[in-house]
Amino acid sequence: MTETNILFLAHHWRVSLIKSFQGARARLKMKGRMIGADSDPEAPASCLMDASFTLPPFSESGCLESIEEICSKESVNLILPLTNKAIDFLDRHRGTFMDKGLLPYLAGSETIEICHDKLKLAEFLKSNDLPAPETVSASSLEKNPFFPMIAKPRTGEGGKDCYRIENREDLEFYSRKCSGHVFQQFVPGREFSIDWFSDRKGVPLLVVPRERLVVQGGEVRVSRIRLDERIIDIAKSAGTKLNLKGPCTLQGILDSSDQFWFTDFNLRFGSGSVHTLNAGGDIPSMIYSELNGGIPESVQVSVQDGSMMTRFLDHFIFPSGGGV
Repeated sequence: MTETNILFLAHHWRVSLIKSFQGARARLKMKGRMIGADSDPEAPASCLMDASFTLPPFSESGCLESIEEICSKESVNLILPLTNKAIDFLDRHRGTFMDKGLLPYLAGSETIEICHDKLKLAEFLKSNDLPAPETVSASSLEKNPFFPMIAKPRTGEGGKDCYRIENREDLEFYSRKCSGHVFQQFVPGREFSIDWFSDRKGVPLLVVPRERLVVQGGEVRVSRIRLDERIIDIAKSAGTKLNLKGPCTLQGILDSSDQFWFTDFNLRFGSGSVHTLNAGGDIPSMIYSELNGGIPESVQVSVQDGSMMTRFLDHFIFPSGGGV
């Protein structure tokens, strides 16, 4: 492959992630371009792209044609979706892009269906003897009351519209207000995200647990890498059974007895994955290597156990009348 042109779909605010890909491209002296496509014309990460395009929303019929035109114009070799909605869109139009070899890291439709539905995910984990909190729909609550619990949207991302339920009064209110939510047993303990990368065949090459020390609005602000072999092993078991591909982020809770409980599986880079990428887990280089016929295992990986990350807001300034 003479050039490696990557289309980042729904890149929006993922500035740190795009910088990681820029760094990998420079280290490997790769030829190629980084292209962004987002429905927001002022998406911050567009500032770092070699080319950026504004898309119609995924729900509009013209979106597919727009992405196809971008892929053709920019000679795209890989599409990397960065949100659940982008993944769902590509899954609906899988044939269009798979025929062109653009989706080597897109999970199978069944895996996407399971991971994007918290009730189906809980059922899958339970049926495969993998630890997950008790999770039920609103219609099953009277049969299975347990407190405290967390009401979560059955589908969605970013920790939005989640509520803690302490008693029956809370339950009656939120079961009416959030009839489409799932209700999950609250597990006290330490929150973890697990950064995952597997090759196109689904072989896991990188599994890095990160303790989420400070979280605001569903986004990690402070984290610590903890290479706990027990968490790594159970994550490998779960990811292999789900046939995960490419970059993913698994989430869960480590309780006071050191039992790990899975809560969410995201089939994309998590927002805090830049910690792992900058602590030695060079997933962008693995992707570039595999796309160019190399062996991603050959990329030097030495993740710094115990390393800390603290995140902060940053900005781009444009002259009057300027923009991305």
